[in-house]
Amino acid sequence: MHEDRSFLWPIIGGLVVTILFCSVMLVRGTGEKRYQVSVIVSDSSQDRWVPLKAGLTQAARDNNIDLSYVYTDYIDDVFTQTALINQEIADGADGIITDFCLSVGTADIVRSIIARVPVEFIITNVDADADISGNYATVMTDNVEVGRAIGNELVIDYGDRLKEMKIGIIAGNQQQYAMQDRLKGFLEAVGAKEPEIVWTVEESRFLEQELKRSMERVTPAVIVGLDNTSLEAAVDYVATAETKKLPLYGAGCSEKLAYYIDNGTIASMILPNEFSMGYQSLTDLAAKLRNRMMVLEDREQDFNVVHQDNLFRDENQRILFPIVQ
Repeated sequence: MHEDRSFLWPIIGGLVVTILFCSVMLVRGTGEKRYQVSVIVSDSSQDRWVPLKAGLTQAARDNNIDLSYVYTDYIDDVFTQTALINQEIADGADGIITDFCLSVGTADIVRSIIARVPVEFIITNVDADADISGNYATVMTDNVEVGRAIGNELVIDYGDRLKEMKIGIIAGNQQQYAMQDRLKGFLEAVGAKEPEIVWTVEESRFLEQELKRSMERVTPAVIVGLDNTSLEAAVDYVATAETKKLPLYGAGCSEKLAYYIDNGTIASMILPNEFSMGYQSLTDLAAKLRNRMMVLEDREQDFNVVHQDNLFRDENQRILFPIVQ
């Protein structure tokens, strides 16, 4: 009998150790790595990023990601942007989400970054080598279609009256393929009506001054802004100018622009779904970080056409005034 009890002690000891180990694991979790993702966009504190931030925040919660939204001023130098990205990687970022201020000639920069971490490019695509490791992708709207949609709104509202109508264009950052595509799409949409493009102003640190000079040189009948910065610049000019109020058309996603749609200053605006853009980019990046064999894929996001009559529809309000669950 004594020998039987002696035989049981090693078994009991083993069971105790197993129970203790399981208890510790339940308390501490499985030890799965919590990944860090840094987001770097130009002028990061601007309201135009609110929908994107909300999508990123929701995706971070759903995917257990530590999200770092890097504070930046206006970025018009890709080497400054690259230095910020490199610093985030040095500080422990496992992945990067960014909108490059330059699309042309970026292949070497992209190659250097994706050799270390996976990257999701948003808003615009960039020059990059073929990537068999699937370590980068782009999440954006079809920007040619966005441009066409802006142009179609003018065609709907003016029809044949567009012939020789003077139009001024604030064309966004033409160093980005996205803005080049929007300009191309806009010109294709209105081309058959033969309006007169009296000036085109590109985004820069001196946009306000350039717009003022262009308006003083030739006053158009309509101003078109191809992105949020462009359309807000048009709104600011029209709101303070002592000339008659000009109809505005364009694309954007800020609460400020929603206000000017509501009061009739903006006749029509294309609203990219940047909440979805933020959510999709971080969700895909989180999946890539958990499974390095996964290939990141380009994703196309939709957009809505917004004007005074449909501004307060649920689908537009959810993008303009998102609530993170």
